[in-house]
Amino acid sequence: MKAIEAKIKNLEQLINHLISDYVVLQKENAQLKAEVLKLEGQLNSGEEKIQNLGAEVERLRLARGLAGDPEEAKAAKAKLGSLMREIDRCIALLNE
Repeated sequence: MKAIEAKIKNLEQLINHLISDYVVLQKENAQLKAEVLKLEGQLNSGEEKIQNLGAEVERLRLARGLAGDPEEAKAAKAKLGSLMREIDRCIALLNE
């Protein structure tokens, strides 16, 4: 009888230990999920910033091309022509 009682006590201790580990892991999981959300927000913010800076670089290249080196001016004019054609295509599609 005492052997069975000892096994039951040991089993109760193991179950209590498992329950406490489960609670700790749940808290850690919640913290990690919050950190993931925070990092995803930072990543999205960084990607948006990169896109904005890329657009700014392109604008600066166009501005510099129009004001300076003849080769850069040709490239800028070609880019502007390409953009104008694309705008015209969009307008044509909207009119259809």
